[in-house]
Amino acid sequence: MTVHVFVDTNIFLTFFHYSQEDLDSLNNVFASHEHGAATVYLTEQVVNEFLRNREAKIADALKRFEDSISSIQLPAFLKGYAEFSSLKNTSTTMKQLKKAVLEKVQADIAASSLPADLLISSIIKNAAVINISDDAYSAAKKSVQLGNPPGKNGSLGDAVNWQLLLSKVPDGEDIHIISEDGDYFSKLDLQAPHPFLAEKWKEAKKSNLHVYRSISKFLKVHFDGTAFSFDKNKEELIEKLRKSGSFATTHSTISKLEDYSYFSLPEVTKLLDAIVNNPQVNWIWSDADVWNFYKRVTLPRINEITQDDHKQMLELMFVDKPQIDSTESLI
Repeated sequence: MTVHVFVDTNIFLTFFHYSQEDLDSLNNVFASHEHGAATVYLTEQVVNEFLRNREAKIADALKRFEDSISSIQLPAFLKGYAEFSSLKNTSTTMKQLKKAVLEKVQADIAASSLPADLLISSIIKNAAVINISDDAYSAAKKSVQLGNPPGKNGSLGDAVNWQLLLSKVPDGEDIHIISEDGDYFSKLDLQAPHPFLAEKWKEAKKSNLHVYRSISKFLKVHFDGTAFSFDKNKEELIEKLRKSGSFATTHSTISKLEDYSYFSLPEVTKLLDAIVNNPQVNWIWSDADVWNFYKRVTLPRINEITQDDHKQMLELMFVDKPQIDSTESLI
């Protein structure tokens, strides 16, 4: 049975602030759409809200980060204690690390190349975005003027999304809304849908409204333990690399995989399986294209790798031989 899902703008924006969620969870929701396990609805309103609010969310997160790491003020009477020098050195190191990481992250922010940017831009590019129709806009405006949820303080955004869902989700199909917006939730049971919205959905669609405050809560109910690849073509290329029967196939497959900017942890695990277990990949790991590709996709996940053979391979590639000339000729 296909699950019909709507992901609100505030969920996308959590990946640019402080959140317990990880990007793979967002990847899995939209991957489930590609695999036919779910139909995920992405509206023009959500895309526009995301683009409008991304910078503000990042700016607030950066300010909180900078404020949290400030110089330690050490009173003179601490100088006589053994810990004084360590505290002073730690403060200096923290300031140096803060400066270094901010320089890197600000460049990625400006280039829209944060990991969240790469995944979300891919989602938007591949999605069939639902445009805001005149009918949906008019119905949303009327609903807000009457004081009906969702929507507050005269804002039409949530109401527009609601009207688009009413028009696009097939009759008889439940809708699963993932949002931090309290308008979708009951005031008495914070995990249940707002009774007004639940009743209106049942009346219009002859089905039920389900709500979740996070992607992880939704995934636990519906796809717990299932990991999808967001892009079927990428999935096929990873499988092709795992089964590569020649050096030439390995090089050509790596070249095609370079077109993809984001790789989930399950995908990285499969790529490591390929380089550990397939001699047609393993024997040429030091070739420039193979080495550079694996460096790009595995090192950001280095702390998440758990298999011993994968760890040993990464140590061989990037510790024992930390630099490969990118101009090195291919086999």
